[in-house]
Amino acid sequence: MQHNTFLAFQKNGTITTKKRLFTEIKNTFTIEFWAKPELPHEIKKMTTSGFSKIINERFAIVPVFGAYNGDGSRAGVGVSVGTNGVSVYEHTIDHFPATLIHETPINGWTHIAVVYANKKPTLYINGRYTKTGKISRKKTVVPSGVFAGMKDLSFYVGGLKEIRIWSTARMPHEIQQNMSKKLTGNEQELFGYWKLDEGTGIIAHDSTMNKNDGTIEGADWSSPKNSEKPKRDMNVLFTFFVPSGGIETLNRQRFYALEKEQINCHFLYTQNGTGLQNKINTSIFVSDNDDEIKDIILKGNYDAIIVASDLVLLQTIKNFGYKGILIYENQGLGFNKEYADNYLQIHAPIIDNYCDAILYPQTPHLIQAFETYFPNKKKFCFHNCFNTDDFKYQIHTKRNDPIIGWVGRLEENKNWKDFLSIGSKLITKNPSIQLWMFEDDTLSSQEERLAFEQKVNELNLKNHLTMYVNQPHSKMAEYFSIIGDSGGFICSTSKVEGFGYAVLEAMVCRCPVLSTDSDGVRSFIKHNQTGKFFDQGNIDQAELEGNELLSNIPLREEIRRNAVEHIKTNFSPDKYSENFINMIQDLKKADY
Repeated sequence: MQHNTFLAFQKNGTITTKKRLFTEIKNTFTIEFWAKPELPHEIKKMTTSGFSKIINERFAIVPVFGAYNGDGSRAGVGVSVGTNGVSVYEHTIDHFPATLIHETPINGWTHIAVVYANKKPTLYINGRYTKTGKISRKKTVVPSGVFAGMKDLSFYVGGLKEIRIWSTARMPHEIQQNMSKKLTGNEQELFGYWKLDEGTGIIAHDSTMNKNDGTIEGADWSSPKNSEKPKRDMNVLFTFFVPSGGIETLNRQRFYALEKEQINCHFLYTQNGTGLQNKINTSIFVSDNDDEIKDIILKGNYDAIIVASDLVLLQTIKNFGYKGILIYENQGLGFNKEYADNYLQIHAPIIDNYCDAILYPQTPHLIQAFETYFPNKKKFCFHNCFNTDDFKYQIHTKRNDPIIGWVGRLEENKNWKDFLSIGSKLITKNPSIQLWMFEDDTLSSQEERLAFEQKVNELNLKNHLTMYVNQPHSKMAEYFSIIGDSGGFICSTSKVEGFGYAVLEAMVCRCPVLSTDSDGVRSFIKHNQTGKFFDQGNIDQAELEGNELLSNIPLREEIRRNAVEHIKTNFSPDKYSENFINMIQDLKKADY
């Protein structure tokens, strides 16, 4: 974790959020932050009752009085940190004990995590289990929304940064994997996130959707002499037409993967798109103006530019005189495998002449086509990545009726007509089935949408169908989890996929998948092991396989378990980073 900018507190500073006490989170939660204490704090005796006299405590998280409305059964939780250790306190009427005490030297920046599980606190220091405290005697304990101290309750002295409050008890591996990286604020179960990296002003911004911003008093922004951006190994620009669908998901996934390796990733799209609602902490440009694009490239000092699919932009960048590594990337191509083959055959001279190398996933029809038409070109073929720590299965209220979902665009390749036909047949046998369709309505033609509405009416599906339009990516884990737990599944009807992120995302959320063999999904699905296949256009076969997913519970559960493990094992961000870095290093060695 880089600590170039942080808040420094000297015995009188405080941050007060809009909610001084987070009463929505009860008994089970996690408080974590980075601290650099400068003074020791008073070490008390660990107990579950009584009222400790506060002398020289250093409250990084203030134990706010839990009974502010007269409810003495609720206590606010706080954390005191000094150069000699960590203490956890609870505070309500006639109740101010230290329920966890750990005496240890703390020098320099240190990560502190206090995990409450059913009212019992456990301390992790720098990601390692340290100590478990005593279970609270109070009916309810809740985290506090005042940081660094307050009048009559002592003040913290030192630096603070990256305060996070989660609505769950974080597991050790979750703490370890995330403590040293910046989050987006959209992570599941993240209730409050104050980065404390603004560098100026009196507002500590909450990066989550809850927007519990804090007011800063009596603290100073601190930046070391070397507070410029940390040195990166390389700067990389990824480009595509529109921020939507699989490429937009891939770009976010590889941003997080490569950021850990100190690779500075920027993104350029030539059109606006709904995927821009999925925020990531980097530069995202939207422009189709050649002069603006040239200016972006000149200012970016990019070691490499990866152009996805856009042959016009590939030529434009090369003609600018760009001297870095220029890679043509392909993640999916056209409506069928024959189209992809013909396209590459026709455009092979452009690709060959204007890029230094080609990148594509381990998709059979893409492998065959690129090997055929570019036998002498530098080619790199490796799996895309997915962070299963951030996007994963969630527990929600179980739905009584099975749900069958579909994700895509209302266009030919996604083959929505077959999905409606399959759904109609399944509903004939089980009228309780619901259909959920997730789409980006900015990417369909009026003609296609009219055809869709006519098909829905023809099959009498209106009362069974729910449309979800332009959903933020952070919500999709919730939807997939609900579908999986309902006894339903995701049905993918695509004719051809270069990769198929929607299928992968459903699988990691324990949502079974029934899919056409659209080529790209072969990396995920093994029939009756991690998912199910049916022949494209064979509605009767799809109905048969779908009914088995609905009724054969042992097989269904085995598929759910196997799918999660398969994705975790084969599509890790670490593997992607290793392959990407090896690719760039290989190209740097070549005399391009």
